[in-house]
Amino acid sequence: MREVLETNVEETEIEPREMPEKPAEKRKRIPLTHRISVKVIAFIMLIFSAITATAGVAAALVMMDEGIYITAEKTYRENIFQNLTTEDMRQDWYWIASRCITLAYLLRYWIYAIIAGAVLLAVLCFVFLMCASGRRAGCDTPQPGWGTWVPVDVLVLAVMTVVLMLAYWCEEALFFHSDWKQMVTYGISCLLLGIVTVGFCMSMALRFKLGQWWKNSVVWYCLHICRRILEKVWRVTKKTASGCAALLQGIPLVWRTAVVFALICVAELMVLLSSYHVRSVLSLWLLTRPLAFAVIVIVALMLRRLQKGGEALAAGELEHQVDTKWLLGDFRKHGEDLNRIGEGMSVAVEQRIRSERMKTELITNVSHDIKTPLTSIINYADLIAQEPCENEKIHDYAAVLHRQSERLKRLLEDLVEASKLSAGNLEVQLAPCEAGVLLTQAAGEYARRLTEQQLTLVTSQPEQPVQIMADGRRLWRVFDNLMSNICKYGQSGTRVYLTLEEKNGQAVITFRNTSREPLNLSADELMERFVRGDAARSAGGSGLGLSIARSLTELQRGTMELTVDGDLFKVVLRFPLI
Repeated sequence: MREVLETNVEETEIEPREMPEKPAEKRKRIPLTHRISVKVIAFIMLIFSAITATAGVAAALVMMDEGIYITAEKTYRENIFQNLTTEDMRQDWYWIASRCITLAYLLRYWIYAIIAGAVLLAVLCFVFLMCASGRRAGCDTPQPGWGTWVPVDVLVLAVMTVVLMLAYWCEEALFFHSDWKQMVTYGISCLLLGIVTVGFCMSMALRFKLGQWWKNSVVWYCLHICRRILEKVWRVTKKTASGCAALLQGIPLVWRTAVVFALICVAELMVLLSSYHVRSVLSLWLLTRPLAFAVIVIVALMLRRLQKGGEALAAGELEHQVDTKWLLGDFRKHGEDLNRIGEGMSVAVEQRIRSERMKTELITNVSHDIKTPLTSIINYADLIAQEPCENEKIHDYAAVLHRQSERLKRLLEDLVEASKLSAGNLEVQLAPCEAGVLLTQAAGEYARRLTEQQLTLVTSQPEQPVQIMADGRRLWRVFDNLMSNICKYGQSGTRVYLTLEEKNGQAVITFRNTSREPLNLSADELMERFVRGDAARSAGGSGLGLSIARSLTELQRGTMELTVDGDLFKVVLRFPLI
């Protein structure tokens, strides 16, 4: 039994499965508007349908003129044959006339349907050609053709020239050729006119599709050149005028007045020399000009004295007095007003200085009086926190008390420092300082706080030491304020960039981070005192950090720039290199 089964298995042939044939990939069909052969056929059909419609209209008008619609065919045929009999005609003309009359009466009503069909076909072919112009296989957008490089105005002139030539050709054929030559001439003229018209329309349609077709014209090119020439002339004229104005401004007021007056006199003299009565007018001019020159010079001298007084006041010389001894009329009054302005400004400045000094002394005294009990509060809060107590809330209360006391102490220090900065009483000792060392120190000092706030610090500085003139203690206060501001208001999970670069002979220190709260204030507003970026005031800041940092930077002959771009907060410090 086993041998039989093995034999049957060996004799059994396993037929392979037939794999289903994959359907042939369909070729991508090319639209009709993209096929050249279809365009050629549509072009030919348009020409011949237009010719058919024109010939149909002409035939209908001839049949109306001949009265075919109101005369019976037999009567009309007899009249035609009778006219042919009176003339010297060949035998074949009778056969031609008979066939024409039969065809006319056969098509006298069908001619209107033929005209309508030809017009409809011409319109459809025309619309198709306008849509197909510039379309090519494999391109989704219209492509420039061989004639698009020709300027539009040149193309229009060429088409108008061809049309006028065809019209002249028809007129010549009308007066100087026989009947059959006239028909041939008219037919060829109509054919050429149709070809030229359709080609021109297709070219304009393609230009409209490509856009800015007006720029491809000789007129546009000429206007563009004229505009550039006018711009250059305007720039040269503007530079010349500004140069002349700068040159004129460099001349003192009195000499400037004399130069202008001399130019006016020369112009007047040239006009007088060209007049008829030279002697009488010239003598009058010679008498009046010196007097006018003296008056103008006197006025210019008084204006110069007033000008010097105004420049002195603008420069801060409040004690400067304008000498009004030789001033006349309104000039004297104006000089006295300038003197009173200087006196009033001196009084106002003294009052402001006194007010600032009193305010600084008040803040300093009050801060000193508050620091003594505040120090006791901080010390006793520490002692309470160290004492063993069964009630755990006591330690929490002591921690809150200690934290708020430290905040109040920091606020008092900021107030005192800000008042000293505004009054100019803060001393700064400039010395050579390595900016990179302070940058590294800031990164180390704030590493723990940045980690607690889930902020990643990225530092960058050159390998060579960067030397600047600064007060190390004051500069560290600037770094401290900026890094503290980053820790308070930075968005968790973001990076903080602290970089040091050398650019244009300056040390550029940049702080960049992403704000946690929306920055709904401008950079100038954030730099003001007692202004914070978050309206909720939840981070516990005083609003003086940025203002103090800027004042300290400027005291060390540096600059501080604040930039706000969305949630990006960026501060750039610049100090001159040694």
